[in-house]
This record gives sequence, C-alpha cells and structure tokens, in this order.
Amino acid sequence: MSPPIEVRWLFRRIYTYAATLLNSAGVMAIVWRIDDPAALKWIGLALIGANVVMATLYLAGATVTDWAKLAAAARRGTD
Repeated sequence: MSPPIEVRWLFRRIYTYAATLLNSAGVMAIVWRIDDPAALKWIGLALIGANVVMATLYLAGATVTDWAKLAAAARRGTD
C-alpha cells in the first residue's frame, strides 16, 4: 500500500515549485505594473516572504499527518 499523497516527496516538490513560480510571476507582474514605490516594496516583500515560507516548508517536510499529531498533542496538553 502506498503512503498518503502528502507524504511523498514528488507531491511536495510539485506543489512547492508551482507555488514558488506563481509567486515569482506575481513579483514580476507587480514590478512591471506598479509605479508607487511604497506599494511595490510591501507587496513585493510579501510575495518574496511567501517564497521563503514555501522553501522552508519544502525543506522541513512537515506533512499533514505531522501537523495532526502536533495538534492532537497540543490538545492533550491543554486538557
């Protein structure tokens, strides 16, 4: 039996690369169209931050099952 899809490295790679490409396309669109430097700075930094989060999630590799175990442990600890 194969593991759930979120545990597989291939799914995580495809998701992370696709999200990073979309965020990079967003940065490019913003740089191309916005003339307001303040808005450009904050929106661009937010999209770059999203890329950093995606890369961190990809490298850390936490799966949905890991998050569920963490949430269950937190609930048991607060009861």
